[in-house]
Amino acid sequence: MAVALYDEPGPRGRIRILAGSVVGGAALAALVAFVVIRLNETGQFRAEYWEPFGGAGVQRILFRGLIATLRAAGLALVLALALGVLLAVGRLSEKRVIRMVSGTVVELFRALPLVFLIFFAFIGLPRLGIDTGPFSSVVIGLTLYNGSVLAEIFRAGINAVPRGQGEAAYSIGLRKASVLRLILLPQAVRTMLPTLVSQMVVLLKDSALGFIVAYPELLRSGRRIYTNVGNVIPTAIVVAAVYITINLALTTLAGYLERRQGGGRSHGGADLPPEVGIGAPGGGGAPA
Repeated sequence: MAVALYDEPGPRGRIRILAGSVVGGAALAALVAFVVIRLNETGQFRAEYWEPFGGAGVQRILFRGLIATLRAAGLALVLALALGVLLAVGRLSEKRVIRMVSGTVVELFRALPLVFLIFFAFIGLPRLGIDTGPFSSVVIGLTLYNGSVLAEIFRAGINAVPRGQGEAAYSIGLRKASVLRLILLPQAVRTMLPTLVSQMVVLLKDSALGFIVAYPELLRSGRRIYTNVGNVIPTAIVVAAVYITINLALTTLAGYLERRQGGGRSHGGADLPPEVGIGAPGGGGAPA
């Protein structure tokens, strides 16, 4: 059964929406045209500014920066997902001490700026006898911050699964770890997927903060180019285009996975294993 979150607009409402869309689109087109005109007037489209990107040397610098960005972001994403699941399970634990410790860790690292975490990993940890370089500092900072954010996403997704799903699983003798792994998490991931993708995009963009600890990621590679050539704006446009392409690829992949996961679902929610016995003809529910 569909739930209406707002009333369907009437004829006047549709006219206002159409007018707002037209005005907004015209304003955006005017802004883009103004930027393009200013770039042209200031000579940013001159051939000598764009020719270096056709050279093997500049392409090699950009490629190395891209690989460094994907390397740091990819490792941090894997570690952040693992940390997020661990903290989310801790916050849902029946033991009060584990809930308190997990909650403290989540709130602490969510409250600290990512720049602070990267700086601390780069400058503070070596003073404590832990040797870190630019790469490990970026990964540590991204993992701690995004892991705490993902923990709340996982916890909210698990809590969004109807309670009957877990209760039915318990009734057939599954332990809590099995209920979480086999019943709750698979259903929660479907709900969390759009938010998870958004956080992945944020993590990828935040990897540019490696610039402050001299990690040779994409943004720092762009600086090497415009320092030698003097084409600041064209370099910024190229680097931005690379980031946009990667993020669009992530979003497209997430949409594909969401469609595959949702293909076999009915509108009534996720299907339970047949062993649960709920809704079966003649069945009286779980055994006593």
